[in-house]
Amino acid sequence: LFCFWLCMHMFSLSLPLFLVFKKKTTETFKICHTCRPGDHDNTCPFHIDLPPLVVHLPQHLLELENIMQDLQKLKESVDELREMCADCAGGQAARNCERKNEGETPKPSQENRQTQKNPKVNPSLKTRINANLKINQTKQTNPRLKPPRPGLTTNLKPISVPEKIIKPAHNKTSRPSSILFFHSSSTVIRDCSDHLLRGKTRSGLYLVTPDLRSSSFQVFCDMELDGGGWTLLQRRQDGSVSFNRSWVEYQAGFGVLDGGEFWLGNNKMHLLTRDRDMELRVELEDFDGVTEHAQYEHFRVASERLRYRLTVGGYSGTAGDALRFSKTYDHHNRAFTTPDRDNDRYPSGNCGAYYSSGWWFDACMAANLNGKYYFGKYKGVRDGIFWGTWHNISTEYYPTNERQSFKSVRMMTRPKSFGSR
Repeated sequence: LFCFWLCMHMFSLSLPLFLVFKKKTTETFKICHTCRPGDHDNTCPFHIDLPPLVVHLPQHLLELENIMQDLQKLKESVDELREMCADCAGGQAARNCERKNEGETPKPSQENRQTQKNPKVNPSLKTRINANLKINQTKQTNPRLKPPRPGLTTNLKPISVPEKIIKPAHNKTSRPSSILFFHSSSTVIRDCSDHLLRGKTRSGLYLVTPDLRSSSFQVFCDMELDGGGWTLLQRRQDGSVSFNRSWVEYQAGFGVLDGGEFWLGNNKMHLLTRDRDMELRVELEDFDGVTEHAQYEHFRVASERLRYRLTVGGYSGTAGDALRFSKTYDHHNRAFTTPDRDNDRYPSGNCGAYYSSGWWFDACMAANLNGKYYFGKYKGVRDGIFWGTWHNISTEYYPTNERQSFKSVRMMTRPKSFGSR
């Protein structure tokens, strides 16, 4: 009864509840059993029957289940890592594993024979403890002793990424090795800047793993522009790929990474920008040969649960701050919208459907780099690639005027700390 009262009291303080009784019944109180000798009548246990009821909770509480599932998966991954670290620890157990791999059957040690006689002791645990003690004693007696090979140490060392895993595989069905899951943050290739730090200075396709819990994926790296280390998120250059796509397509990504037009994918952008402070750079070129750029020192894409909300700020460059144009047209903190998923702030319709593209629309835009690709100037609805702070853009106010179009556009990101090196 107390637990029931406590739960109802907590919910009443935080959430609106509507309790609907199915039928009118009378609560009954019954003695569970006869009082024991010496017990007072008021202290004997009672049984209470309450009428059946239905509890209506807010819809957003359903997200708690997803959060708990994510936490459970994370806990299972941590437990699995702990078990692997314990099983692969150094000492006698590691030496036995090495001998077994080399075809030699390890002989049971004196400790193992003692543990076999005593079934109450965990043999593997006692072997590891004794092995660790022997190693520590050896280090104390002989300080000049060289450390054992990496496979025999008591602590796991970072595993370097094999060259064949870093380079993109030509076979589409091939999958990266699960060895990537065990790398520490200092050895995992999270984006193109990590490849550049490891001596990869040629622009092209590379494999990255920004999240150990997710699969690795290919990206195109620009290793030359402004110090290099850029991971390309989008490229427009010839109109060969349509950007009038659905929510699912923008989520997964589409196009040709190696030399063509593409959108990397909202899921991948989220993984690349989730755990580190990233910066964004936008490169634009019009058909008159004018090239400008806009750089933002704060850039992040939220998860699908938050509708891939954009965080952007700290502008510098020559193209103008179109993403933070004004209070009316501000793309910061805006959710992603597609023609089939309306998340914008325009009350009378879907900006994504009107401009035939997916973007972080406000109500509607001061920038849209996913608009239709036009060769040269065009008239009518401004549904082409648009950057609202481009020079002479103010002359395009009337629909009868010619619209500015862009020959090439690129969006790219890298860690904010990398640019200060």
